[in-house]
Amino acid sequence: VTCAGVQDTPDDIDVNLKGAINVCERYAFQSVSRPREQVRSVVNVGSSSGHNGSEFPHYAASKGGIIAYTKNLALRLAPQAIANSVDPGGVLTDLNRPVMDDPELWGKIMALTPLRRWATPREIAEWVYFVGVTNRFMTGQSILVDGGEAGNAQFVWPDVEVGHKPAEG
Repeated sequence: VTCAGVQDTPDDIDVNLKGAINVCERYAFQSVSRPREQVRSVVNVGSSSGHNGSEFPHYAASKGGIIAYTKNLALRLAPQAIANSVDPGGVLTDLNRPVMDDPELWGKIMALTPLRRWATPREIAEWVYFVGVTNRFMTGQSILVDGGEAGNAQFVWPDVEVGHKPAEG
């Protein structure tokens, strides 16, 4: 499992995307096209931002890269192993404190979120376990796991405005 997440830093692509690539290439393969015998499954943790382009530009690009890299990885690991990504929407983590701790921003986010809640880290870990351990068939897939918020590409963050805003009236 690779799970790296920095956002809005100069290192987003190096940490989030290149870090995952470096770990997978180092530990999943003996050579570029020959998987290590003990490898059966790889799960990369991406983000809904990789699907909808919302959030900070380098962060969204790094998570979109996770989706593309996972497909490449799945092709090279088959038929011996599977590779998929789990791409969460909002998750209750310290990284999201700037909006979670701001009642006005949190209210805007919940208004955009059909289930009116974000996932817990444990819920995402359960998805990762299912995709990586229970699943033995699906490969090369990017599983979007959110509460419906990915359908609305409006990004809410302090001092940042990205996405469609409905007309007031």
